[in-house]
Amino acid sequence: MKKKMLTSISLAAAFVLGAVAVNWATVPPPPVNQFLGIYDTKFPNLTRDDCLGCHVSDAVLVQRHHALITTEGKQCLDCHVLVPDGSGGFTFQDFRTCSNCHTSSPHHTTTQANDQDCKFCHGSFIDNPKDGHYIPTYQSSSVTPLPDGREVVKTGTTDVVIVNGCEACHQADATAIDPNTNTVRPIFSNADTHHGTGIQQCSWCHDFSSTTPIRQCEACHGVKSLHNIQKDSPATANSGTIVPGQEDLGWGHIGNNWDCVGCHGSWFNNGGSPASATVPAINDQSAYTLTAGKESVLTIVGASFTNVGGDGTTTYNPVVSITNGVTSLTLQPFSVTESEIKVNVPVLTQGIYQLRIMKEDKQSNIAKLTVAPQVAVKSAVLGTGSTLTLTGTGFGPAPAADYNSGVGVYAGATQASVVFWSDTKIIATSPAFVSGTVITAKTVYGTVSAKIQAATKKTRR
Repeated sequence: MKKKMLTSISLAAAFVLGAVAVNWATVPPPPVNQFLGIYDTKFPNLTRDDCLGCHVSDAVLVQRHHALITTEGKQCLDCHVLVPDGSGGFTFQDFRTCSNCHTSSPHHTTTQANDQDCKFCHGSFIDNPKDGHYIPTYQSSSVTPLPDGREVVKTGTTDVVIVNGCEACHQADATAIDPNTNTVRPIFSNADTHHGTGIQQCSWCHDFSSTTPIRQCEACHGVKSLHNIQKDSPATANSGTIVPGQEDLGWGHIGNNWDCVGCHGSWFNNGGSPASATVPAINDQSAYTLTAGKESVLTIVGASFTNVGGDGTTTYNPVVSITNGVTSLTLQPFSVTESEIKVNVPVLTQGIYQLRIMKEDKQSNIAKLTVAPQVAVKSAVLGTGSTLTLTGTGFGPAPAADYNSGVGVYAGATQASVVFWSDTKIIATSPAFVSGTVITAKTVYGTVSAKIQAATKKTRR
């Protein structure tokens, strides 16, 4: 038997909200890099860039917030608040700092969170407490992980380290440096991150009558979910794919014997990997808005899209799931690597869709895909005086009467006055309208341009 003492474990019981890779901790840990989830922090410490790790980009946020116009009846000025500028005009209140509106975490006040449907957002990085997944019932042994771990003296030194539990990896570091900004970005403890979720039901995590505390943790972080979290490491022997037991140490739960033994704290080299399909993670998309009625090619970027199972031979490949609650599609990608998927998306109707990567019984974190109507101008006819009539499709809801920027009709940089606006027709006036020049219609669904045509003169008979 081989005796081994480890200073830390890999990513056990990660507090996963999305798919933002944070790399200002260490490999091997502690503290741990969480390449497949948000780093160990509390909501007030998240920056706008952190939010974009899950919400991806301004383009995505613009589409999601503009979609509230049709899904929740919001008006432009509900978010784009005008404030006096002191000179008789107005300016916009800051609407790009997330915390101005989202003053506390909205993630655990949803219907899904209250129903303990954790996987709705987190995917298979976590288990649902009510889904009947396997939780051992036997008493703990020397290889059962502890919620906090235990302190031991590192062999050959006087250093005290933590092994055999979550805190071996998930330790606080108040002086951690973010390499992207070269500033201090503190990493928080398990207690801080879990208590900072906003969940008020203490009994969901704390069963004070239990003689085996880890069993309560396994209600969310079960045997199956924990043993399928792994990122592709720099191991040269199998670069570009995930092979349990043959990865570099410290990049997941099942990549290396070091990872297994560190979590379980066993003195015995007896761990065969139970892994099947590892949990996929979505980081980015080539498009966040598709056009209704048109086929598209979508590229999805992330991690753990394909892997070899614990038997060393079975390969697990992904499918793409798209649903809006009414229409559900399972799409077979035409190109797959460990970190990229390309898939043909068929014609979809207008709406907001949930996008996931599925691999056997594992599902990724949730992503969004907006399908917007096609914005098109059929005609732009200049009538009497300076009145222009646009006909077409996909113009969407009308801009607010006192909204003087963004959505509207423009001749060059000059914004016209809107007289009438519907999904298929716009009437606007402007002295800048001249036959033969190009105008631009900016809608919540996109921008389209057209050349102004003179009205056809009627002939007398």
